[in-house]
Amino acid sequence: MLKQCRKIAELVGADAATEDYLVTQLHDVAKDLSLEEPPSTYTSRILLAAMEFLGTEDPFVEVKQEQNRKAGPLARQADRELDRTDNPLLSALMLAAAGNVIDSGPTHEFRIEDALDDLRFSRDDSGLLIERLAEAKRVLYILDNAGEVMFDELVLKRLDRVELTIAARSTPILNDVTVAEAESLGLGQYGRITGTGSSFLGVDFGTVSDEFRDAYEAADVVIAKGHANFESLVGHGREAFCVLKAKCELVAAPLGVKLGESACYHEKGPRVQGSKGPSERSTKDRDCFYTTRTHESSNPVR
Repeated sequence: MLKQCRKIAELVGADAATEDYLVTQLHDVAKDLSLEEPPSTYTSRILLAAMEFLGTEDPFVEVKQEQNRKAGPLARQADRELDRTDNPLLSALMLAAAGNVIDSGPTHEFRIEDALDDLRFSRDDSGLLIERLAEAKRVLYILDNAGEVMFDELVLKRLDRVELTIAARSTPILNDVTVAEAESLGLGQYGRITGTGSSFLGVDFGTVSDEFRDAYEAADVVIAKGHANFESLVGHGREAFCVLKAKCELVAAPLGVKLGESACYHEKGPRVQGSKGPSERSTKDRDCFYTTRTHESSNPVR
């Protein structure tokens, strides 16, 4: 997390003294936060504090543009080959998982070219996902990062028989795709684009909009991309499918995969969300995954 905050300082041209003072301030912020929160929420509070301190609203804007520029040709080439595969939708999902390596946050570095050469799910619940999609009328697809989104489009265009809602970040944070960026990429041709209503990474049910919550609860199938969405949805609420690449050991472990492997993970739960969202559930009901994260990350700001 500290690496990400230093990256923000670098992107806005902060000098060394400002960067060092920023780190000191963030340690003070972290002291007042609760590790009972999902990692994505905790991380978001630190990142937003760094952005506020540095006076920047979208420090990764040029990074995101470059990630999309580089990923676009690779995704378009893959798209031309998809319809020659036995199962184009499954292949598109694998490509979307491979695209999840495009990130500005992970400790380990991954190359998209390597990911594209190894298209498989080591944790594979994709058969059930495709079965659910065949029955579905309404689907919610929650986007993650820039660059990666170019591969998400390969899935979105193959969900043409459902009422599709595409969720993006309402305001910028890291290299996550925003509503404005999703619209500029033309994703609105595949479905309705909505924001989460939250400035946090992942899905923070304490701050999402009613519009997003309604879409989440009404969807027959929820597909969530990336680490933060996985971290915030697992063990809470309704059934969902998480499509991602394990970019750190703490996510690889609950997925049951090795570092760098892809997963299509079925989060068991009611197939239609009830009136109670995850934020309204008691702490004792939370999945042990978060307890594990708390014990293993007693001081995430380091």
